[in-house]
Amino acid sequence: MQSLPEWVEMLEEGGRIGRSELVDRSADILAAAGVPVMAAARASELLVECQVRGIDSHGLAHLPAYLQRIRIGAIDPKAIPAIVDTGAATAVVDGRNGLGVLVGLAAMDEACRRAKAIGMGACAVRDSNHFGAAAPLVDRAAREGLIALALSNAGPTMAPTGGREAILGTNPLAAGFPRAGRPPLVIDMATSAVARGRLRQAALKKQVIPAEWALDAAGQPTTDAEAALAGTVQPLGGAKGYALTLMVELLCTALSGGRPGYEVLTPHDPAAAGAGVSHLFIAFDPQRFAGLDEARSAVTRLGARIEASPPGAAGEAPRLPGARAETTAAARQRDGIPLTADLLAHLRKAVRLVAETPAHP
Repeated sequence: MQSLPEWVEMLEEGGRIGRSELVDRSADILAAAGVPVMAAARASELLVECQVRGIDSHGLAHLPAYLQRIRIGAIDPKAIPAIVDTGAATAVVDGRNGLGVLVGLAAMDEACRRAKAIGMGACAVRDSNHFGAAAPLVDRAAREGLIALALSNAGPTMAPTGGREAILGTNPLAAGFPRAGRPPLVIDMATSAVARGRLRQAALKKQVIPAEWALDAAGQPTTDAEAALAGTVQPLGGAKGYALTLMVELLCTALSGGRPGYEVLTPHDPAAAGAGVSHLFIAFDPQRFAGLDEARSAVTRLGARIEASPPGAAGEAPRLPGARAETTAAARQRDGIPLTADLLAHLRKAVRLVAETPAHP
């Protein structure tokens, strides 16, 4: 088999790569950085799922940052999350500073296990790391016939409304709902006006950003992505988005005993210390409520009504959350994942980093 450097140099911009090949080689990269083989495969599945869905800013784009954090000792690649029972339906998960993708997966699975046993399950998580997009986690639960929620705090990148000091994170919120005849309906959003990854991408490409996305260091709205990165992102929808961000923060930290967002490190922080991210995962078994068929029907009926409703003045038909990702996933499963300049750059950087990473004990 080709070495990782040989493999990555064979990839050509503008080409496509099959999902299974990208999963296997991304897993090889993680394993080369010290992540146990089986764990590397599970983490790679979730990261590549983001690429399949077209969530390119939250998939393998984060792989170099994760590897750099492993390299400097800021993430323990061999950590095994510890599950502390606090009740039949509840648990606290100590992530032990492991790879956030794996900690999130373990906690989501535990919440699902409890939901199947007694109808509901909730896992609050502390001492974790950035886990990429939440969509694959709630989608995983919804494909098992459950309704799922995923929340996380994050490093400080957002100022409260009226301020200019970054105290809160982009604090994502996601939900997954099973439905009949189609993939689950998935809602996945940052509670900021934009994910910080979008700002980094815009800065790299020298793109102008909308003024409502971010503030500069002086607290003024800016269209300069570089100035935005030196300042703070704005909350989604003004003061209401700020309140929603605060709600996610407190649900994650008050239940887990984790660090507040202003003490959390971002995935790009150069400090050799654990990020201290907190999450919350909740799963519901519809069979213990009105029934799975009724739950699927409710999602399908409402979705069909929305999609069939007339377009507004702009002429664009209403679209359900996740519809673009659903269409993209079908195309990329069939035709392969595009090898963009950005994806190739992330993969090449990741391969260089593992070559420089000392063996982890």
